[in-house]
Amino acid sequence: MSQQQTPHVALFDVGGVLVESHPEPQRVAEILGQTDDAFVSLVDQAMWAHRASYDEGCSDREFWDRVAGDCGAPRITDDQIAQLVAYDSIRMHDAVEPAVQIIRELEENGIVLGILSNAPFAIAEEIRVTAWAQHFDDFVFSCEVGSAKPHRSIYREAIERFDVDAEDAVFIDDRKKNVRAAELLGMKGLLWENASQARADLHALGMLK
Repeated sequence: MSQQQTPHVALFDVGGVLVESHPEPQRVAEILGQTDDAFVSLVDQAMWAHRASYDEGCSDREFWDRVAGDCGAPRITDDQIAQLVAYDSIRMHDAVEPAVQIIRELEENGIVLGILSNAPFAIAEEIRVTAWAQHFDDFVFSCEVGSAKPHRSIYREAIERFDVDAEDAVFIDDRKKNVRAAELLGMKGLLWENASQARADLHALGMLK
């Protein structure tokens, strides 16, 4: 890689990068009270069909009512919603250790660290209390901005929040369209495939020794 200024801010996505687990439709179906294969398949489709709205700030009840409604399930109770939110959120504590190790090394090298992630309010709150969150200087979540990646407004919010020129920041995400959106605003983009590849890319940028 040709010589270039080393970015001093690293912004990380969460899902697919720091946390690899996803909500299992089988467990969601159990909480909703049905476990046959057809219902589980409907749950899987409905969760992702409405996830963007959830990430952009709709309430827990709005999201889970939509999921249940798409599956033909009756209106869910407050207790079921509490179970679903807890199940969806608790997995944020299970960060990928090789990824967290990269975070620690970036921190030791004086890199400013941030989270730039699509997330509903419940997950954003859970992320902030995880052990690994202590390494980050600030958090930009779609639910709080009202806009989700790859829309430009969330990237602009991150640039303003960290008071950085776009070219001085690198954004790491596992989805090409999200990385590309960051690059179109002038940020450096790294597509996360695994920790080894990310380590090599960050080393090439001069951010890891």
